[in-house]
Amino acid sequence: MVQRISSIDWRAAEEGFEHGTSSARLMREHLRRMAVWVRELQKAQPAAPFFDVAQSDRWPFFDLARYVEPSARPDSEPAAALGAFLSEHASSPLTGRTCRAALTWASLSPRSLAGFDGLPDPFEPLLLVFERSGAFWIENGFIDFVASRVRLGSWEDHVAAEPLLSLDGAALDAMDRA
Repeated sequence: MVQRISSIDWRAAEEGFEHGTSSARLMREHLRRMAVWVRELQKAQPAAPFFDVAQSDRWPFFDLARYVEPSARPDSEPAAALGAFLSEHASSPLTGRTCRAALTWASLSPRSLAGFDGLPDPFEPLLLVFERSGAFWIENGFIDFVASRVRLGSWEDHVAAEPLLSLDGAALDAMDRA
């Protein structure tokens, strides 16, 4: 995961907007996947905290792995390497927080995920946003990609959304050309 994140050209991500349509669609998919995980976690752990947009440290950009397995931590060496890389290359605290959350997610053991068979990787669409020059910011309840916006809303707003059928680069490029 550290290698993947370190390979992202963050300068291009901050300056390029040619993938705005696909980035917005990938963000919707990230929100849908996070919402599905929140729903399933709340079924498994009814006392789990409620996630909503007012709790900005939680929904939608939070460390989901800690809710699956509270003791989840990446190994110290990759965590330090990622932290050093992000402090030099990623300009936004939100970017750093989400990349660290993706690293923690990648550190989950199969045993931790055993009760959640069939649920999608929640961070794959977000990592693709970053890899495809998907600079974004949050403003007035929207995730903004300059040419496209995604309503932030609550997790309940996204849980029943239509899934993105393909994360394939060619399919995403076709969205941007349409």
